[in-house]
Amino acid sequence: MKYDDHQSFWLTRIQGLLCLLVLLTWGFGDALTALYMVEQKGLMAEGNALVRSVISYQGASAFLILKISFTLMILYVPFMLKPKNAYWMINGYLISFIAGGSMAMILNMQSALDMPLSILPQHVIMIYISSILVLTNFGELLDKMSHPNAKSYIECILNDAIYLLNYVDSVDNKHSAKHA
Repeated sequence: MKYDDHQSFWLTRIQGLLCLLVLLTWGFGDALTALYMVEQKGLMAEGNALVRSVISYQGASAFLILKISFTLMILYVPFMLKPKNAYWMINGYLISFIAGGSMAMILNMQSALDMPLSILPQHVIMIYISSILVLTNFGELLDKMSHPNAKSYIECILNDAIYLLNYVDSVDNKHSAKHA
């Protein structure tokens, strides 16, 4: 594995981890804590009228499916639309969703447990939108300066397999030479 391939592997793995964290925080975490809050405080505790409507008319499972589907779409879109070498810009986008999902989870749990809110929901929305703007612009600047060469997940998986097979082969050759 050449150095560039190895670097691409880690860049892709970091982005994959960020995608997983978005799914866990903004997707599952926010949805499950919102449902817990609604269970503890009633439907009107949910500030989002669309969420209230979905839960009221379609049920909690429909809301969860809708939230996860929307999260997957949000994860897919930047990779589909990304310009060449937009690695850090996409990471800024993903980090914004992780921060937004984390803040929403905290507020949902504070509300469900009758704790004072550490920050107002409208401030969370402003922080979230601002972070998208700031982090994607900062990421775009980093991309222009560094020109990262991140390969696709498939290429990285194939490189991993080749690297692993070469390593196993070298260990097997050393073992065979030792016992010959």
